This record gives sequence, structure tokens and C-alpha cells, in this order.
Amino acid sequence: MPGGNVAPQLYQMMKDLQHRGQAGAGISTFDPNRSIIIKKHKKPGRVTEVFGGADEREFSEIMAALDGEKGIGHTRYGTSGSLTNRHVQPFERVHGIRYKWFSFGFNGHIANRTELEEGIRKEGYHLMLDTDTEVLMHYLSKYISDVNGADPKEMFRRLSEDFDGAYNISFLQGTGDLVAMRDPWGIRPLSGIQTDEGAFVASETCALYRFRPEKVTHIQPGEMAVLEDGELRVERYCPAKRKALCFFEFLYFASVTSEIDGRPVYETRKRCGEELARIEDQQINDREWVVIPVPDTARPIANSYAKAIGFPQIFDEGLIAAAKERTFIDGGDRRKKVMNKFLPIPSILKGKKVIVVDDSIVRSTTMATMVKYHLKKIGGAKEVHVRIATPPIIAPCYYGIDMRSFDELIAAPFEERIEKGVPDEDAQQEIAGRINADSLKYLTHDGLLNALGFDRSEICMACLDRRYPTPYGKKLDEGAHELFRKRDRSKGDLGC
Repeated sequence: MPGGNVAPQLYQMMKDLQHRGQAGAGISTFDPNRSIIIKKHKKPGRVTEVFGGADEREFSEIMAALDGEKGIGHTRYGTSGSLTNRHVQPFERVHGIRYKWFSFGFNGHIANRTELEEGIRKEGYHLMLDTDTEVLMHYLSKYISDVNGADPKEMFRRLSEDFDGAYNISFLQGTGDLVAMRDPWGIRPLSGIQTDEGAFVASETCALYRFRPEKVTHIQPGEMAVLEDGELRVERYCPAKRKALCFFEFLYFASVTSEIDGRPVYETRKRCGEELARIEDQQINDREWVVIPVPDTARPIANSYAKAIGFPQIFDEGLIAAAKERTFIDGGDRRKKVMNKFLPIPSILKGKKVIVVDDSIVRSTTMATMVKYHLKKIGGAKEVHVRIATPPIIAPCYYGIDMRSFDELIAAPFEERIEKGVPDEDAQQEIAGRINADSLKYLTHDGLLNALGFDRSEICMACLDRRYPTPYGKKLDEGAHELFRKRDRSKGDLGC
């Protein structure tokens, strides 16, 4: 942002991306004319809490302290490590040689972290934090030394040869170099924009729409955005591998206002609702039944589902989100958080057969508590029928979504009784019982692909079918799955 302070813009963009991480937030900025050429401000909490957004004086002081023409920002969604100030990004490595001084933000998860840790320790590096971000920081330091501060393109090329997983990175160097790269599989989205105020890059287009939406550039797998003198330049730093864009971005993680690689998230969710309606087998009418979404991601899904089954109005708001936190990406006691997250509307629910539409079921904590407590006990629903816009999640994610083990997934024990996203009748009824529902239907694999508009070869759906796109993803799955099946068999009935 030539001639201006980029910190307020970064703050606003991070607010627009708050849904991607709520555990912590931070900004690093660059100014070659100050003794501390890279300054940062970060700590646990939401963006407004971290930067004093509720206190005009505190906010102004923080923004003034971060004054710089270049900068990066990050909102934390942790899949490993504790929640302390040291774990919040951006991470910074301070050094007396400017090209070795850098700050960076990282979106994703490193699948081969264990092997990388062993390698970096053998070279004399010391690890203090239980996070793959620290491992990445040490390797970036090593690559910088290896290439003597040369073009970041060579550094990221080397990284692509060693690292397996999802690792979009924003990188700010003490020389003033500022780049953002997308990993060669393209597992997480990345977009940029050229404006009159300068060049900006973000994980989602919703953070760029305050400029000119029609000017957005979607960074492709294996490409990096170079931000220099207020201009945006896209360069390839390594060959793209098999594209593996995470389908969960469209259904849950991304803002409904965003586009991912040119495809609107909102329209995708609408098509999921239409696909759900195609497989509906209940005799539904608008006298005895109501259709409600789980706030907020499922609203477009419920909207199009209700229209497709012939409801005169789209859906009723049977649940109101009383808290802004996203329970799935938040740690701690999830059941207690779910109890406090929603407020039911008894006048809509009482005595009705309720179709409740949601984007996914992972652990089942949210849905089971909501059906039993909010919809039936307080809301007075006569029946609750759950409709889910993704197929059953049967396997962990090794690329940055917090689904770490088979044991925590409600559908994992039923894997052998699920084909292309369709559980057999007994399995479906048993899962329905576990979430306190009268019936349950998942979207099929084919229905999901129809809604996404992608070929299976362009999408990562490994949590649905265990077809992991990267070598270490496959390796981790083989070991974890074998242990899970052994534990299940020891129970005597495979958990089904």
C-alpha cells in the first residue's frame, strides 16, 4: 500500500475472515525507516479483541504503532499446539541480516511433520512449540540461508519438494519482499486483487470485495503472488500437482459470500439443497411439517431444499444463533457450547414434524444436543428429521480441518456399510438414533459432486472416501485406519 498505512486494511480484511479462525489474531508490518523494520501485534482472541476495536483510542494506538506500507495478517484456527500468544501467527524470526529476518502466516497442515521435525533436529535446530508452524519457520530459515537470500521463488520451490500437505503461506521479509503462495495441490483457496490503493491477497474473496470484485485473480496451485510497489504479479514457483481443492471449503469453512477458484460458495450450497430434495422420501406438507436450517452455513441449503420439495415459503427460523462462535472449529467442551449457542423458537417448532438441514455431521455433538435439547425438549417438536448436505465423514483430515482421528467421527465405524455416501438402512437408523433424530439422510457422493460442479479428480474428498491426494496423507491414513479397525474389532461388533 504505497504511501499509506496498511494495518487498518489488514484489520478489516481479518474481520472479514474471522470465520476461518477465532482462537487468535495478529498483524506484522514492514517499514525500512524504523529500527524495528518488522513489527507485530498478536495475541489469543477474536480480531476486535486483539486490536482494541471496541476502544477507539486503543485501536488507533495499535494501528499507529504498526504503521507500514507492507504487512500480513492472520486469524488462528489451531489444529495442534496450545492456545498461547506464542502460538498465534504471524510467526517472526528476528535476525541481524535483513534477508534472514522474516514474518509469515500459514494456512493448512503439514502431513509429514514428524519426518520434517526429525530432519531439522538433526541439523541442530531446537523445537519449543507443539505446532507445525514452528517446523515451517525453521525450514524457511534454512532455505533462506541455503539460497543466500535469493528470490523467494527458489525458497518455495525447495519447500514444495520437502513438504507434504496444505500450506498456503504469506511471507514478509526484512528486505521488503512480500509474497503469498498456494501449495502445489491447491488444497486451500487463495486470491488476489490489484487496486488503486495497492495489491492485496487473501484466503477468500470476501476479504477483497471492498475493492472491486470483478478484478479478483485466483492464484492457482503452485503459484505465488508477488506484491511489489503496489502491484500484483503472479508467478509459478513449482509445477502443480494433482489439484485437490478441499470440498469442505464450499460447504462449511468459507464465507457464503466468497468465490473459490471462480465458483460462488452460495450457489454451491443452493445446489446441495436441491440434491438433498431429490432423495427425500418423507411425505412432507406445509401443514404438519416445517423446514429449518442450522444457523448459519446451512441457510442457502435449507432455502433451496424447501423450494425444491414445494414449500410455499422457503424455510422457518426455528433456531437462532445466540453466540457467534463456530462450534466445530472451537475447542473445549463442545456440548456445553452447543447448549448455549442456540435459542429455539417454540412457536415455530411445537407439535411439528421438523426437517432440520445442516452442512455436515462430524462428531455429532452439535446435532445430538440440538435435536434432544433445543428442538424436542424446549422447542416441543413432535418429530425431528435430519438432512445433511455432505456424505458421511468416515476419515480424518490431515490437511488443516480439525478432524484428527477416526475415533471422534460418528460415521467412521460404519465405513464398511456405506457405499458412495449411502449408509445401509440399519446403519442409517443407528446413526439417527445416536443423534436423537427420527430419521437421517446424507447427500450422496454423486449428489455432492453434482452440486460442486467439479470432477472427482479436482477435489479432495478424502474424509469421505479415504482417497488422500498426497503421499503422506495416504501413509498416515494406512496406519491410523489399521489401528482404528483393531480397536473396533476388540469391541466385538465393529462399533455398529
